[in-house]
Amino acid sequence: MRYIAKYLTLLISISLLTLLPLLFTACESTGSTSVIKPDQLSLTPATTPEPSNTLLYASNWSLGLDHWQASPGWKLLGKNLQTEPLNNLSLTIPYQPAISNYAIEVPLQIVHVAADGGNVIIGADRQPGKDGYRAGILELLSTSMRPHGSHPHVQAYIDPFGSMERGSFDPSDYEPGTQWHTFRIEIMGAEVSLFIDGQSISNAISTKTNTLSNGPIHLTCSEVILRLGTIRITTL
Repeated sequence: MRYIAKYLTLLISISLLTLLPLLFTACESTGSTSVIKPDQLSLTPATTPEPSNTLLYASNWSLGLDHWQASPGWKLLGKNLQTEPLNNLSLTIPYQPAISNYAIEVPLQIVHVAADGGNVIIGADRQPGKDGYRAGILELLSTSMRPHGSHPHVQAYIDPFGSMERGSFDPSDYEPGTQWHTFRIEIMGAEVSLFIDGQSISNAISTKTNTLSNGPIHLTCSEVILRLGTIRITTL
């Protein structure tokens, strides 16, 4: 019996030695806790939108027009920029906002209207998947005479016209005179809004695209002596 007991003890010891590695393996696979190493942590900061009315760009006419795409007919006049009364003058802002909601502020003075039909327009061309827009003053008159009650008018509209709802093109009469005004164009998603001297004047909404173009942004004019102050682009 003594030999049998020793034999059984030996068998149990061998069995335990065989099972121990298996037990350790099971513990490692089921009972262990994964530890995240520091280099596994995501260090990418959350995207924070810019606060409203953050300045994105401001023109500085003292630096000249070297970085601008400008047609002939623009000249520096002190701290301002001024045009000759020619047809189809254009000026492209050397900055494109990387956001969909932004505002353009243009202080301007119409010093002289050389011929009936003059205009001043600010806008951005359509881009793939984004309609363009225009806003400004049209049909300027060269004299104080207003035959048949005609007046210059101001309007914001979508480019192309076919992207606007029917009946949404509703221009408003506007006499700018020769004093300074601030034209503000706000782009919010698919809507463009025109404000003059803080007053809401006109707006238009695209029915085809969810957002409007962010540029290039142009200012065009015809048959006027136009004087510009500092152009600013801000967030909304």
